[in-house]
Amino acid sequence: MRTHITASFLAVLFLLFVHAGQTLAAESFSTGERTYAVERSVFPAIDNGSDRRPQVRRVRIRGNETFPDMVLMNIIATEAPAFFRRMQFWRPDEFDYSLNEVRRDAIRIERFYRRRGFYDVAVTFDIQEGRRDHQRLVTFFVDEGEPTRVHSLELIFENTDEEKIEEIRQMRDFQRAENNNPLQVSRRYEAVKHPDIESAYLTALRNSGFAFARTRIEADVDTLRRKADVRVIMEPKQIATFRDIFVEGELSVPEDLIRFQSAIRPGDVYSLRKMRDAQQLLFRHPLMRLVTISVPDQEPGEEVDIRIRIREQALRSVKVQAGFGNEELLRGQVTWTHRNPLGNGHRFTISSRASFIEQRGNLEYLIPGFVNPRSNLAITPFALRKDEDNYLIYRYGINNNITYYFSQFLVGSVSYELSRNDERLKDGGRARTDSTQVFNISSLRLSALYNESSGDISRGWAVRPNAEFSGLFGTGSLTYQRFSLDVRRFIDFSSTTQLALRADSGLLLSRDPFDTPANIRFYAGGANSVRGYSRRQLGPKRPVFNSEGEFRQYLPLGGQAVLMFNTELRQGLPGFLRNVQLAGFLDGGQVWLNYNEFDPRDFQYGAGGGIRYMSPIGPIRLDIGWKLNPSDEDLNRFNGQDRGGVNRWALHFSIGQAF
Repeated sequence: MRTHITASFLAVLFLLFVHAGQTLAAESFSTGERTYAVERSVFPAIDNGSDRRPQVRRVRIRGNETFPDMVLMNIIATEAPAFFRRMQFWRPDEFDYSLNEVRRDAIRIERFYRRRGFYDVAVTFDIQEGRRDHQRLVTFFVDEGEPTRVHSLELIFENTDEEKIEEIRQMRDFQRAENNNPLQVSRRYEAVKHPDIESAYLTALRNSGFAFARTRIEADVDTLRRKADVRVIMEPKQIATFRDIFVEGELSVPEDLIRFQSAIRPGDVYSLRKMRDAQQLLFRHPLMRLVTISVPDQEPGEEVDIRIRIREQALRSVKVQAGFGNEELLRGQVTWTHRNPLGNGHRFTISSRASFIEQRGNLEYLIPGFVNPRSNLAITPFALRKDEDNYLIYRYGINNNITYYFSQFLVGSVSYELSRNDERLKDGGRARTDSTQVFNISSLRLSALYNESSGDISRGWAVRPNAEFSGLFGTGSLTYQRFSLDVRRFIDFSSTTQLALRADSGLLLSRDPFDTPANIRFYAGGANSVRGYSRRQLGPKRPVFNSEGEFRQYLPLGGQAVLMFNTELRQGLPGFLRNVQLAGFLDGGQVWLNYNEFDPRDFQYGAGGGIRYMSPIGPIRLDIGWKLNPSDEDLNRFNGQDRGGVNRWALHFSIGQAF
């Protein structure tokens, strides 16, 4: 009897223990900061016949009004497979479900909110079973509560007299830091912003000469009244000037050349911006591979020493490049470079480039720091042969170019070209000997480039204006003025989605389009132009006949004016396809033989899509375009008859983005 009572008592205790454990798991858990309510289904500890581990099928967040799902998804560890990942049935077990991880994610979301002013935030979650036994559907519920707001903002200057404080407040960089401070009165208080604000004020002071300035932020936060009193405390110390510039590294040039190229001179007022500019100027020098500029440890004072560390490029190098596409077919380039040939930091280059359309060879002697550290002079003799569908040209001459770096994003140049040109028109495959035109070009070109992109990453704005004046002061045998403007804009909707926009225009001022050689006129169509058309096939054309007077094909004429646009939506893919990008585009434009015939109603359009593979040598691109409103010439129709050979599709295969 006693044994039976004892066994029954133990069984009851066991059932109570199991029930209590399930209740705790289903209702609440504590993190030490607050207790989280957990609304979810309780799954048995023993699997119901399935041999697969529980997998996360879907994650949702509800109740978040201030921060979008994408932001919160990036801070949690629980992850569900995206659409393309679900298709990979051979990789089934990479999104394991973990209750402990879900709990930690709830803590992560709360801490994220608390650091951004939501001290009353409450996070719960619900877990349901999916269509299959092993699938879990996770939903987080966020009750944001009322945020804490900035009640007062005070700027405090320590050990600084009133005159200097007023001077600092009038400085442009300091005013910009004040205006951009996100912790303004009545705005939401965010502790996470402290480092950025401290850095902004510190940078403003150091750009104004206060090399040893210090900043910090203190805040009194009343979570019950939901208000914060913020104090930005600064100690500018005294304005300092540059003193000694130490150069370190194995150098093949004198240290004075490095100091000159940095544009920092002893006695100049200290500026953090000037140090960053110096680093960029040195890095642009053809001899430099790595450049760092820093302030070594030293006692605060009225003078500051800086250290420049240099690592040089190899003095001699050979570079071989190759590419392919359906326009030039195979192309390649070989470049031999000799850096510092005379011990003066200059660069001498011999290069040769060849494709099935263009062959070019040139020498280049580059003089960095020609006038000042921001300017370069390049002297480039060249020889070129170019074989287009409608003309063949031989050119040789010399180009002298001065480049000036205004800032990190803006570069301008002035160049002068003197060349001899031998051009022959073509009727299909052969050049006409009776159409030879020999002329000299003496032209001055002004150009600039504002580009917010870096490397292969396209972002922001890119603007490239050009102006060319030929025959100035009676030189050369051609007189014309040629202008062009290329504007691009890249808009990121997410880390994988980008909208790319481009508008390109050109204007050629000359007496008659046929008095101007074919290679100087404007053309459109091709892999980097209006992609519904093949290379240079958009715009006016002339028919070509064989010796018996039968029609053979149309060849482009070019024109005095061109206007075109490109619109492209680029979408990256996730997972193992992360190096693949899809694109859809709409292009349009026109070429006018005479600029006074310009009419946007003449626009012709091409639409299509493509795929890019992001390889180490650049995007390998395949685009297919469809002519939306082609002319008879575009479709190779002559006198109402379809001559074949050209249809409404255009295929483009190359390396590099379209723009």
